[in-house]
Amino acid sequence: MADMKHPLYIASVDAYSGKSVTALAVGLHLKEAGHRVGYFRPLGSLPHTVGDTVTDEDALFISNALNPEAPVEAICPLLFTPELVARALQGDLAALPGQIKEAYAKASAGREVMIVGGLGDLARGSLLGLSAPAIAELLDAKVLVLARYESDASVEEVLLARRLLGDRLVGAIFNFAGPDQEEALKGPLGQYLTKRGIAVLGVIPKDELLGAVTVRELVEHLPAKPLCCEKALDKLIVHFVVGAMGVASAAKYFRQLADKAVITGGDRADIQLAALQTATTAIILTGNIYPSSVIVSRAQQLGVPLLLAPHDTLATVARIEQIAGRIRTREAAKVERARALFKEHVDMSRICAAIGVPDQPTGRVDQ
Repeated sequence: MADMKHPLYIASVDAYSGKSVTALAVGLHLKEAGHRVGYFRPLGSLPHTVGDTVTDEDALFISNALNPEAPVEAICPLLFTPELVARALQGDLAALPGQIKEAYAKASAGREVMIVGGLGDLARGSLLGLSAPAIAELLDAKVLVLARYESDASVEEVLLARRLLGDRLVGAIFNFAGPDQEEALKGPLGQYLTKRGIAVLGVIPKDELLGAVTVRELVEHLPAKPLCCEKALDKLIVHFVVGAMGVASAAKYFRQLADKAVITGGDRADIQLAALQTATTAIILTGNIYPSSVIVSRAQQLGVPLLLAPHDTLATVARIEQIAGRIRTREAAKVERARALFKEHVDMSRICAAIGVPDQPTGRVDQ
């Protein structure tokens, strides 16, 4: 029984629901409880090269946090690429389940608990025959489902997940919940779901820090050109403000928010100066318009990066919304915040019980 694996598949009913955050928080909790924990992502979407091996960037980060000794080539055996889709369209899918099982065997060697990370929503991977229900069956895994609580439709999607996953579903965590939604899920809605075989294992409120992005992520994904202060690219941005109003209104609004990035036209020196007079993390200059030398000099003095974005303000805001939707938990502050939120709002004991492992230190040191 010592070598029995306890896989827990982290799935979601919609994209960007916090699967990576959950995998990391649950995995670290289990590791602290003395279990030998590993991480595996059957299908990835963020190619990252390590030596001669291409793996998934998020999968590598989480695996290194839980089991740094795992073979890199086994962490994420398949990447959702155009080439893989082309294979699917040609009917060349027979080998994929075997590749996943072989890699999983390597990644889980010596591990007691495996956290298995999903991609996108429950349907993602269906083109390859590798949807969330299919992967759970292939690896004989229990499934924890996440949902962004945006409306009653989120509850309906969890009910559908129960039908698709059956008894493999251990329960649901609702993320990004407001106060009223939290109260409902702990009351009538929670009772409704429980009667239908769905345990509400956590209701996590919206959190500004977890939704933050780094200046560097903006540089990479807008893309943008940093004009100064590159040493400050790893600072976190919590708020985004569009500086399209008059300078008096802008200055008043800017003073109300810290840890912010101001998005404004490169020719709006008045707005840029107003931003630099308050607690600003970065200024995003749209329209590919360079700022004046006075603005650059002042930003350098204050250590505030100026990012030159190639698109207009509207397009830049749209891109930032996409970036902010993909919550990454790689900064130490965000990892600790995620763990604190899960400790307070998620029933980790029930999750442990559902996968058949104790929720207390076991005294092991062979991590």
